[in-house]
Amino acid sequence: MHFSYYRRPLFLLLALYAAGIFVFRERVLKPPAGLPFGLPRAGALVEGRVAEYPAAVPGGRRFALETTKLYGQPLRTGLMVYAPSLQGCSYGDTISFLADLEAPPGAAAPGSLDWADYLARRGIGAQARARDIELVKPANPVIRLARALRYSALSSFGSALTPEGAAVFGGVVLGEKRGVPPDLKAAFQDSGAMHLLVASGSNVGFVVAVVYFLAARFGLRRRYAGLAALGVAGFYVLAAGLDAPLVRAYLMFSAGLAAWLLRREAGAFQALVSAALLILLFSPRSLFDAGFQMSFLAAYGLTVGLSAWGPYLKTGGLPGRAIGLLAVSFFAQLCLYPVLAVYFHRISLVSLLSNIVLVPASAAAMALGFLLAATPWAGWLFKALAWAAGVFMAAFIGAVKFFAALPFSSFSAAEPSAWFVAGFFLLALVLLHAPLLGFRRPRLYAAAMAGLAVMALGPMSAARAPAPAGQEAALFGDSNTLSALVTGPAGGLYLANPGVNGRRLADAVLERGGKTLEAVLLTSLEEKNYSGLGELAGLVEIKSVLLPYGPRPVELERLLERLRGEGAAVRRFWPGAPEGDVSCGWDGRSPGYTGSADRVWWRIGAVKLSREGGYAELGDGGKAGAAQAVRGAVVRLGGV
Repeated sequence: MHFSYYRRPLFLLLALYAAGIFVFRERVLKPPAGLPFGLPRAGALVEGRVAEYPAAVPGGRRFALETTKLYGQPLRTGLMVYAPSLQGCSYGDTISFLADLEAPPGAAAPGSLDWADYLARRGIGAQARARDIELVKPANPVIRLARALRYSALSSFGSALTPEGAAVFGGVVLGEKRGVPPDLKAAFQDSGAMHLLVASGSNVGFVVAVVYFLAARFGLRRRYAGLAALGVAGFYVLAAGLDAPLVRAYLMFSAGLAAWLLRREAGAFQALVSAALLILLFSPRSLFDAGFQMSFLAAYGLTVGLSAWGPYLKTGGLPGRAIGLLAVSFFAQLCLYPVLAVYFHRISLVSLLSNIVLVPASAAAMALGFLLAATPWAGWLFKALAWAAGVFMAAFIGAVKFFAALPFSSFSAAEPSAWFVAGFFLLALVLLHAPLLGFRRPRLYAAAMAGLAVMALGPMSAARAPAPAGQEAALFGDSNTLSALVTGPAGGLYLANPGVNGRRLADAVLERGGKTLEAVLLTSLEEKNYSGLGELAGLVEIKSVLLPYGPRPVELERLLERLRGEGAAVRRFWPGAPEGDVSCGWDGRSPGYTGSADRVWWRIGAVKLSREGGYAELGDGGKAGAAQAVRGAVVRLGGV
């Protein structure tokens, strides 16, 4: 690959079109068509097409619906439907049902998934609780055959393997990772192998290679064997759910084959650019989708890196293969690190090492999965394959957990600044193109230094910026706990009542661009107010824990001892005893605090937290504003 590729019309068209989408993103991401009435609303008659394979959720199934009618009148919008049963309906079917409509919830905590925003980006503006589903029109025969193949494969995995193994096989073969247990998902993420649970280019390539080989063995010419391979691969992509990585890979293979048939240059870079442009032409919203971004960044790193560095990686023997696998892992993940920090706030440090083992193993898992899916009728052969798959999957999952359990296998990453992301991508481009820039030429090192300088601009500008003139309080919680994250007068972060999921709390801190809490505050000594503290402490630094007087539960005492050992200060407070920017008081009937019936309020600069952390006042006596927490949502108060 040469730099001239970046001057070709197709790439320039993609760059200009993507820039246009970004500049006019408010129009591209405009909210979906609204409903002709307010929400909530009960008993609405809805008709529409099931737009995705339904996913299992507690109490039933969930799926996106493209509506065609509402109360019998034409209306095109999107709904996220929850139903106890689909009555045999699935992807591609047109259905009708009665539904209770409601607005989707927002983020449950700062930095966590904003469900309403996520749905709006997909063109979905409301949720529907459906009942009495009826089939209006079945999907076309191709879709019905594809989904029958999908469900047959998942059923084969379920009958042959443990639930954990079946879920992983579903992810590796079909990209259906929603059944993977949360702790195992975390292990895949910490080991840097989460991408193996997403059906992608390797899956499409596997199908194309197998079908092409079989077609050639049966005597078909190369042209017809290639067309047969693409036809079967397209059917597989449909069965796997048309996810962005699969569509990208399929379009790349299609572009490459078309160029070959037309006797034109079949470059991987041109195929990647063609795939991106086609997807964005039909779905401009995809530019802002994490799956689209990660898929194309990984494919871009592989395409450019292997092309530029290929001559330097051609060494023989086992060491050469190991170096090749290491390079593939590095190129595929190089451009993903900022995206992982922005979306997931977690970076794996062992990914380069783990993928040398796990990527080849996933190819074997894919082969076993396809064999299991193809032989449920084969009696003893299916049982033999099931036994082999069970043994293999136990070893595969064990390897994932081994790498995830290594010391410092991963770390929490604060959300990077725009300067840091820009500098990182500049440095990544320099590394990918280093052979083209010339190892002995000053421009290589000048470009690398420029990338490092841009990366440093964010932290330097933040360090030189004056202390913020205002404060902000974010109130959130679940059905049991009310929490608050407060920005102090000097910019430090304070967290009240860490009683929700610890990783969610850590994401709230990391989303603010920091990895340190000045203090954790407890309004009472009840377990509901500190249950997430242990997990939180393993993800971010806690400088101090401030809590009221009263008998401390044994579990809390052990946790506080652990935090002391990690350098955190643990202090009890009496009313009026200030600690820097923090002071407290009691709201209770008795003059002394008992740790149960009475409650403590906290003041952090101009922010006063009370009512168990669920109420905040900002300013003198609340004159500048006040807010009441909404369970399961985030309420922000700021501006002093």
